[in-house]
Amino acid sequence: MERMIVSSLLRSIMYKSRESMSQRVKDMDVSPQQGRMISYIAQYEEKGLIQNDLAKAFQRRSASITSMLQGLEKKGYIERRIPADNERQKNIYALPKGKALVDETNQAFYDSEKELVHALSEEEKQQLINLLKKIDDSL
Repeated sequence: MERMIVSSLLRSIMYKSRESMSQRVKDMDVSPQQGRMISYIAQYEEKGLIQNDLAKAFQRRSASITSMLQGLEKKGYIERRIPADNERQKNIYALPKGKALVDETNQAFYDSEKELVHALSEEEKQQLINLLKKIDDSL
């Protein structure tokens, strides 16, 4: 019974969180997932970021990442370049238009997270973080 309560609460929180983020980014021309991806690309592009890195970071299949990258590329947020030393690889970079969106999306995520835990004290927030880390590390 407890397992069903935990999973039900997690599902409810994730749904509400996703809805909040969707509302916050609706005028940005990107989905919350795309916003996260642009931020990640901008943060790690100098390390020679490739599609497989994104698949691991976002725990998605390569096909999902391909589709998302194509959409971001068409909108002018990112580009994929073939490095001179490895013609079979495409490195991913945030374009100026994408980098301009990073601060906006990061603020939207920050505001959404703040809203998510607003009813908790600082001590409770830290306890929640510790418990979530413990669960995540055990999986």
